[in-house]
Amino acid sequence: MADLNVQVDLPRLGRALAWRRRADRRASVVAALKDVARRSQAALAPFLDEARRQGLVHTWRGFAAVNRLLVEATPAGIAALARRPEVVAIVGETEISGPALAATPEPEPPARTSWGIESVGAPELWHRGLDGTGVVVGIIDSGASATHEQLAGSFRGGARSWLDPRGRSAAPQDNWLGHGTGVLSCAVGRNTGGVTLGVAPGAQWIACAGLPEGRYNNVLATVCADWMLTQAQPDVLVIAWVLPTAGCDRSLQPLVDAWRAAEILPVFAAGNHGPAAGTDRSPANYFGLYPGGRAALSVGGLARGGGPYAANSRGPSSCGAPAFPVLVAPAEDLPAAFPLAPSTYVQARGTSHAAGFVAGAAALLLQRHPEASVSELEDALAGGATDLGGPGPDGTFGYGRLDIPAALARLDLIRTRRRP
Repeated sequence: MADLNVQVDLPRLGRALAWRRRADRRASVVAALKDVARRSQAALAPFLDEARRQGLVHTWRGFAAVNRLLVEATPAGIAALARRPEVVAIVGETEISGPALAATPEPEPPARTSWGIESVGAPELWHRGLDGTGVVVGIIDSGASATHEQLAGSFRGGARSWLDPRGRSAAPQDNWLGHGTGVLSCAVGRNTGGVTLGVAPGAQWIACAGLPEGRYNNVLATVCADWMLTQAQPDVLVIAWVLPTAGCDRSLQPLVDAWRAAEILPVFAAGNHGPAAGTDRSPANYFGLYPGGRAALSVGGLARGGGPYAANSRGPSSCGAPAFPVLVAPAEDLPAAFPLAPSTYVQARGTSHAAGFVAGAAALLLQRHPEASVSELEDALAGGATDLGGPGPDGTFGYGRLDIPAALARLDLIRTRRRP
């Protein structure tokens, strides 16, 4: 993959769009990214076409979320591309063999009602008529099942709602891991079949199978990230996986910044590499994000008894975020949909499902305040969290346990103050 030297100045663009409606901000950001990519990549097209005629380049395609080219070429072709003044970086395709997904299904029979639903206060918002209706939650994961009873009725449908970047499935499906299906069911499960497990049962979902066998591949991740921004455009995006290596890896930050600029809220699983301190992983540990140098919305895990989920990755953040994780949500003994059959369930654990809870919470908040920005949603979720551990944020619980009614009250106040 080759990154080009012309990129959109997102902070400058954001300042110009600050007081526009949310849909207008999204459309303007996507249009600007596409325009820069189109013009910049068109300037390289003659070189690439000639290289293809010479047998140096086999195929190439462009992306817009980051002005980037995916090029399949000979070593000589890559060397020629690297000499072009428009190119600032070239990275080869990498696939990490270790698992990247942040959850594990358990063989024990699951409960019919998720303890987590009550613990985060979701029923209180349901009673107030908020179930996520009108909000779209996306996921980049192992895939997702559109035939499971928890998800069948809420798949958005159409060409902009499902992508398998390898081209193996034209319709939504999940593999034997069932990870994406389970995480989505915690976020937007329809609470049917006598099983209550979804925070936002009225929301719709979309998916991209970017980790089809649970392994991270940088090319598949870029394809899914670009598709989410330019085509699918969910309101909330669950990233329930982490890069397997410790430390601060900022390779995904340009994509995360683009989502945020387009008012797509990314919700990250903190990872299951604890309980030692300093077991954070990227991209959940990012700091310095658009706008204004913010931290990623990282979600750690909470055990059923109220303590930390044992494997929860802990701070401090290797990227310098003031709190990692930002908050915690239920992460063990959770009923979750499994794609073996339309009514198959497993008992799940892991920060992936905790991230699903927070994504569902964001959908409820967005239904009430459809003009809320990514930053306002993050401030409300963190500010409404119930403090656990010592006073203030810490490296185990962050700002505390997800509390959806308190987050909504905080967002009500934020939006009232914002009105000119």
